[in-house]
Amino acid sequence: MNNRETALEYLRCFCAGDIDGLAPLLAADLSFTGTLHEFHTASEYLASLRADPPVNCLYKVLSITENDESVAVFYQYQIEDREIRLAQLFRIRESKIHDVLLVFDGRGMT
Repeated sequence: MNNRETALEYLRCFCAGDIDGLAPLLAADLSFTGTLHEFHTASEYLASLRADPPVNCLYKVLSITENDESVAVFYQYQIEDREIRLAQLFRIRESKIHDVLLVFDGRGMT
C-alpha cells in the first residue's frame, strides 16, 4: 500500500468505526495532535477510539496533497446532522503512520 492508500484507508476505517482495521496502519510510537486531543502512542489513541468509537459518520475527500513522506487530506466530515471541514496531515514511514496532525474549525460541532 502506498502512502496515499494508507491515508485513505485510515479515513475509511475511522469513519466505519473499524478500530481493529486502524491498528495495523499505525506505528507503535504514533504521535497524534488534534484540536481536541493529543496522544503519544498508537495504543493510547486506539484505546480512546475504542472507548468512544466514531459511528454513523461519512466523509468526502476534497483534496489530497502528497510528497515522499506525507499525505495531507482535506475532507468534508459528516456525523449525524453536523458537517465540518477537516485537514489531516499524515507522516508515513515504512508503510506505517507515525504522525497525525488534525486541524478543523469546531464551529460545525455545535
